[in-house]
Amino acid sequence: PIDSSSYYFVEKLGGEQSDWVPVKSSVLPNANYAQVIGAASDIMHFEAKDIPPLGASVFRVSRLEDEVLSSTSIPAVARNLRRSVQNDMGDEIVMSNDILSVTFDQSTGVITSITNLRDGITVNVEQQYGFYKSAFKDAPMNFVEDNDNFKGDGKCLPGYTDAEGDEYPWLVGSAENWQNSGAYIFRPTIDQKLHNLPPKRAQSVMVYNSGLVKEVHSVFGQGGWIKQIARLLPGKDFVEIEYIVGPVPIDDGGKEVVSKWTTSIASDGQFFTDSNGREFQKRKRGDHNVFGPDQPNSDEPVSGNYYPVNSIFIEDTVHSFGCVVDRSQGGASLTDGTLELMIQRRTLYDDARGVGEPLNETDIGITPNPPYDNAERLGEGVIVKGHHRMIVGKGGSGASKMRGIMDSVFSQPHVFVASAPSGTAIPFKQATLSMLQTSLPDNIMVISFVALGEENTYLIRLGHQYGPNEDTSLSRQVEIDLHKLFVNKKLTSVQEKTLSGNQMRADWEARRFQWDCTKGDYLLSRDNLRDGHVVLKPLEIRTYEIVLS
Repeated sequence: PIDSSSYYFVEKLGGEQSDWVPVKSSVLPNANYAQVIGAASDIMHFEAKDIPPLGASVFRVSRLEDEVLSSTSIPAVARNLRRSVQNDMGDEIVMSNDILSVTFDQSTGVITSITNLRDGITVNVEQQYGFYKSAFKDAPMNFVEDNDNFKGDGKCLPGYTDAEGDEYPWLVGSAENWQNSGAYIFRPTIDQKLHNLPPKRAQSVMVYNSGLVKEVHSVFGQGGWIKQIARLLPGKDFVEIEYIVGPVPIDDGGKEVVSKWTTSIASDGQFFTDSNGREFQKRKRGDHNVFGPDQPNSDEPVSGNYYPVNSIFIEDTVHSFGCVVDRSQGGASLTDGTLELMIQRRTLYDDARGVGEPLNETDIGITPNPPYDNAERLGEGVIVKGHHRMIVGKGGSGASKMRGIMDSVFSQPHVFVASAPSGTAIPFKQATLSMLQTSLPDNIMVISFVALGEENTYLIRLGHQYGPNEDTSLSRQVEIDLHKLFVNKKLTSVQEKTLSGNQMRADWEARRFQWDCTKGDYLLSRDNLRDGHVVLKPLEIRTYEIVLS
């Protein structure tokens, strides 16, 4: 974030302490849709290339006042850093880099297609924001006489003491056979209708092209309470969707807000979600193995098909289409070729699952307790902001496309910031540093690198990022030579530990029950440590205690 009263340029520390190399950068206005008080007027973007593995690079952002900017001694890179933005409303809006091309409806700013230029694949999409009305006892069309799915059994809910009694009778209006939507229960009204929030027309669409970052801004819903920034970055194989939602209007009841994408992919009722960022699980819409043969999901066809999501995708034999989220969300594919993700909720009634209040967060807070039974929300509904990364590829490549992006979202580079007057010497003895002598293979990552109590003793976890058969090359097992991994260090000792690192794996193996693992497609790995060489199979995480000298 920067202010617009000055000009800025970026440099990277080079081979010598005083060697600063200009870095390509650009400035875009900060729309501040989240209404942050005191927010900067502009955002500077720059490329942080060639950061070494498990290491750091040093960059410097300098401000130039107008009188200094006019000096002939200022580098050309600084002269070119004047704000480079445009409002481009041609016949068609197209953003592209060397990997993707994204087409937008020029009148609304809604994405209509995404093309993966390297794979030669185009997925036509219909993008939509909408909401489900939250179910509660007095809502029109809500009451259902037979609702045993949610009915209590006269006992206290798990996790509560007997003194609190049965939570079930506390439903609004003492509705003994009704379940409200709330903090723990997502439940739309009985019509299960997704209410569309149409995009605003051309005057609300803004296009910014800085030469480095490209953005299309659009607005949805009456009153414009949903904003979207579609962003394309150089060298990235995803479209970043930044959504800003709120305050969610509640004059007509609670809302469960979703982002929905519709494609022509023949997904045959199947979609894939990850399990805590690891193995992908195949989901089947209305799966009787989930609901039971005597419990069809027709009563709750929407919420009954929602699953926890860190990433989600659909595919057929020709196309794949998926989304990586920046926080755990609920997601589903309720019809073939569609994906939807819940991005915000605001309900007005308690679901009687222990919280004792509606899921209605506001920007000021709530009246204090005691006294009790009169809690009242203060202020406007909160505004939330998040990011989705949309991915397209060939048929059958969905899992492979998602893997690298999933880990880059979870393990983003850490940014450390300090300030100093101009001309201050930078106290770094070298331009870059790295804990590793060489980069790991593309399918292996360092999950943990922890210094232990004893000198030169560390706990290191290595993880294989790909599952079996997800990629023709990256799903193969990999051998790592720990001797060649660390810079200026000699590996003097290595022992494998259990995943949590609290005991030696050999000791655990000797005590545990010995299953018959001689059959099946996936055999349990044992004793894979040979003279500092370790082998990782698909999706394995191995933990080692090492001593370096």
